[in-house]
Amino acid sequence: MRVLVVGWFSFTEVIATVGDERAAEVVTGWLARAGIAHDVAWARYLDRGVDHARVDPAGYTHLVWVCGPLLGDPLVEGLLRRFAHTRRLAVGVSVVDPATAARFGAVWPRDAPGCPPRPDLAIDPPGDGPAVVATVFAPVQPEYGDRGRHAQVQAVVERWVADRGLGSFDVGTDLLTPSGQRRRVGQVQAVLGRADVVVSSRLHGLVLGLGRGRPVIAVDPVVGGAKVSAQAAALGWPVLLAADEVDAAALDAALDRCLLPAEPVLPAWAEVARSAADQRARLVAALAG
Repeated sequence: MRVLVVGWFSFTEVIATVGDERAAEVVTGWLARAGIAHDVAWARYLDRGVDHARVDPAGYTHLVWVCGPLLGDPLVEGLLRRFAHTRRLAVGVSVVDPATAARFGAVWPRDAPGCPPRPDLAIDPPGDGPAVVATVFAPVQPEYGDRGRHAQVQAVVERWVADRGLGSFDVGTDLLTPSGQRRRVGQVQAVLGRADVVVSSRLHGLVLGLGRGRPVIAVDPVVGGAKVSAQAAALGWPVLLAADEVDAAALDAALDRCLLPAEPVLPAWAEVARSAADQRARLVAALAG
């Protein structure tokens, strides 16, 4: 017996979803624990597993379709014709076309006409997972001339997030969203507060992240240091990477430091308050004079 696990994630012509991938992981976990030999057919853009169009169909006794809708689609038809000799099973699917479903020896649907719905396979009980990072990137700032490494720093961080499989979301800080809607301070603060760690090449990503009690990997995108470095020094925040030292290893070390901090996450609030009070007094005195 050898099983080929397939689904919409198997077709290079289709951009499947992470839910499809997770469902495939669940089913292959079942097969592995049962000691059943199997391969997974992944789309070529995923660069893993096998290509259903290139493997020898004779090498498989079973075809297991996982997740997504079962419908009369040319891609599905071609796959079923190529593996017509196998015993075909489907699990965790939505039966859209009963005629296509009838071409499988057994179907355990998540939803189908006349059947009570079942939970999708992609659902997991709560548990440990990758850290979630909020990224706040500074745009190119022409005032720093050829010292600026804004685009390069952003590319390194984005590649690191992808390679490490971290949960992530990018946080904009402009007062207008790309669609022209008003963005408010409280919205940005609330979003940053949901992250495990903030990674920021913007000064205010550092400030607002720490203000919400989140550890921050501060990245100064200007060679030789500029306002991000200065603000990290003002706040006594130690997790700072210079533009010319940002790489995967440095980011890994900084993430570990933020997740298991040896020092308090919050800066010295007494000093912050003293500085603000001093600036307020100076401004009021200047205005009164």
